Amino acid sequence: MEELAAQTYCQRAALELAALIRHQRKPTGRTRRDSALLRSCVTRALEALTIPDQVGDGPWQVGTRPLRRSGRGGLKFIPTAHRGETVVMVNTPQEAEELVAFLNFCGMQEFTSG
Repeated sequence: MEELAAQTYCQRAALELAALIRHQRKPTGRTRRDSALLRSCVTRALEALTIPDQVGDGPWQVGTRPLRRSGRGGLKFIPTAHRGETVVMVNTPQEAEELVAFLNFCGMQEFTSG
C-alpha cells in the first residue's frame, strides 16, 4: 500500500475516532455507539500494511476497565485502547490490540476533551 493510502486510512480513522470518543465521554441515554467505519479502516490498513510488531510498544496501549459483573462475551472487563487521558472502549481484546497497533502506526495523538 502506498503511503498516501495509509495516510487516508489514518485521517478517516481520526475523524471517526473523535466522534466515538466524544460519544463515550458524554453518552446519550444508554445507546452504545459502535463504529463500523473505524473497524473497516483498521482492518483494511492492517491487511494491506506491514506494521512492525514494535508498534504495540508505542504511546497507545491496550488496557481494561473492570466490570462488577460479566459483560459482553462473558468478559469481566471492557477492553480499551488508551493514551494519557484518552480511553477508547472496544468490544474484544483482539479489537483493542488491533486498534492500538493501528493508532501507533498512524502516530495518532491523544484526543483532548473539549
